[in-house]
Amino acid sequence: MMIWLGLAAALLAFLIWQNNDIVVTRLDYADRKVPPGFDGYRVLHVSDLHSKRFGRRQKRLLRLAGACRPDIIVISGDVIDGRRKWTRAALSFVSQAAGIAPVFFAAGNHEWRYSRYDARRYDALKEELLTAGATVLDTEKTTLVKGNDRVSLMGVKDIAFNEGDEEAFEERLATLADGMSGMTLLLSHHPEKFELYARYGFGLVFSGHAHGGQIRLPGIGGLFAPGQGLLPKYTSGLHRMGETSMVVSRGLGNSLFPFRVFNRPELVLVTLKRI
Repeated sequence: MMIWLGLAAALLAFLIWQNNDIVVTRLDYADRKVPPGFDGYRVLHVSDLHSKRFGRRQKRLLRLAGACRPDIIVISGDVIDGRRKWTRAALSFVSQAAGIAPVFFAAGNHEWRYSRYDARRYDALKEELLTAGATVLDTEKTTLVKGNDRVSLMGVKDIAFNEGDEEAFEERLATLADGMSGMTLLLSHHPEKFELYARYGFGLVFSGHAHGGQIRLPGIGGLFAPGQGLLPKYTSGLHRMGETSMVVSRGLGNSLFPFRVFNRPELVLVTLKRI
């Protein structure tokens, strides 16, 4: 009996550690389109917080974010959990993160889920995010400036806002890509749309949604991801397709499946390198 209790306690401790101990993954993105002024520019990628708390007032999460010394912070969706009515943990993070670096946000499927029966809820959430200090990119563009150099930063609403309509979502991407030139960054929640992002020639895409495959096994990777099914291809790391690259965050929180296994919560720090 004592052995079984010990094993149960060890398993519980392991799961608590796996679900709460944040890892910072550092990646370099090297490309000839990176302008000279942006060589060494640091982008902190946050995804899938799902209203999870990491200490009082997000103290642990913010401490790590600040230590990364980012130039900007990008959030690629699901900062809230659509199954819950409260948004305080998410907004607390955003408002304090905005004190570290400019914050840019694009909505995921849980922002849609939060407002699926009343679109005014998303409108209210958007206003709260703006008040907290975030720039909300709802199929919109903005420009990052360093000296005489420019980088275009774009964000697209999740496909769920188009009721899963692939053509309507592609129209949103086409709108963003129209007249696109130079170095471009895109925030878009779904990594399984990588081929579509590459078709339109976006430079560097930031995605999440896959939660790292939830359970990860050595030599195999993630076991399951929404939109990709079993043994998904895009669950973490840097991927390339033609002239387009994509960074996939394993995310911070959980959704329907409450546990992470060999898949600790993740912040991704991407450093732009000119070649």
